[in-house]
Amino acid sequence: MTASPRPDRHPEDWYVEQSWTVEALMQMVAFDRDPDHVVWDPCCGLGTIPCAFAGNGFVTTGTDLVNRWLPSAPKHLFLGEHDFLGDQRHTMEYWPNLSIVANIPYGCAQGIAERFVRRALSLASRKVCILVPLRWRACEGRYDFFQQFPPNLKLEFCDRPSMPPGTELGATDAKGKMTAWKRGTIDYMWLVWDITDPATDTITRIIPPRTAAQKLIDRDFDLRRVGVLPPLQQEIAA
Repeated sequence: MTASPRPDRHPEDWYVEQSWTVEALMQMVAFDRDPDHVVWDPCCGLGTIPCAFAGNGFVTTGTDLVNRWLPSAPKHLFLGEHDFLGDQRHTMEYWPNLSIVANIPYGCAQGIAERFVRRALSLASRKVCILVPLRWRACEGRYDFFQQFPPNLKLEFCDRPSMPPGTELGATDAKGKMTAWKRGTIDYMWLVWDITDPATDTITRIIPPRTAAQKLIDRDFDLRRVGVLPPLQQEIAA
């Protein structure tokens, strides 16, 4: 029997990661800073991943099935609507010095996550990094895939990242308090493949937990970044 899709899931698996999850990846993985190297997020949503990489001095861009790019995010980083698993080719697929970093869809269609990763591995020339629930790797049906394409790194979060649907970022509870990114309930990881140095086995590392104060700072930053809270005065002045 095939399980029915959860009615509360976003139909396109649009779930929004916080900026700190991308910062954690950059702290633990060395990305090429060559100006000819581009970090591409082909399911960029609001632009979290491209904006985080751009903020750290990397050349980066994003595309998505649907244009959800934040009006406040740099417009030049978004290269338009594109179906990564479709038949139409995008300019970025021919870029010679390319890494792909994405919070990929994994439940809206049968096998979509594995198809997404296989496609990314066939295009990237540097690194492929995907953000998925920890349970995604623990699957009998993906044994052959991981035997063929073992990641170099599995970076497990101590903190459980909260991944609210993009349609619920402004949601509130019964007391009127905002619920987005309040607390995570699912364990997540980054899986990292280095195309230039393929792995024979996977090294597991732990992403250290944040302090309670840092969690508040990170949440406030993202709530303001997506417009749920107003920008700070110095941001308005800028």
